[in-house]
Amino acid sequence: MFKKIEKQILEFAKDTGLTERREIVHGTLYVKLHEEKECDHFHKVIRTFYKNQINNEGGVNMYAVGDEFAFDFVPEDREAPVFSDEEYSGKEGMMPDDIDNGVWSEFAEEGLLKMAKDDEIARLNGTNELDEDDLIEAQAEIQMDLENDSKEGR
Repeated sequence: MFKKIEKQILEFAKDTGLTERREIVHGTLYVKLHEEKECDHFHKVIRTFYKNQINNEGGVNMYAVGDEFAFDFVPEDREAPVFSDEEYSGKEGMMPDDIDNGVWSEFAEEGLLKMAKDDEIARLNGTNELDEDDLIEAQAEIQMDLENDSKEGR
């Protein structure tokens, strides 16, 4: 990005009064906002400025980076659909069938289901009580877990 354009963007970001700190690194604007909840408002403001003053065929994407926000200046066709005319709720791609549960959760779910069935069978048969040795072992294991957690500061 040209130094002249970077300077214009930095001055505008400062003039909004919404930022504590701002800098451009490799063409990306990083800002620390006075109030993080103003991030969407700042995104709209910086995008409007960029499209009106710098590149009317461009767009701005926003990302949270720790306590800062990063703004990438991109071609219009690579801009996130937040500002498109289409209805966009931000939840696209979040249908349950779109979510990847991962391998562990699928096996864990099967294991939990089997445990629940085994517990129900044991309850119906009257055999789900722990004997005294199992109870002592379970209490010792819980105590060791608590001690380890306290050593680790949890």
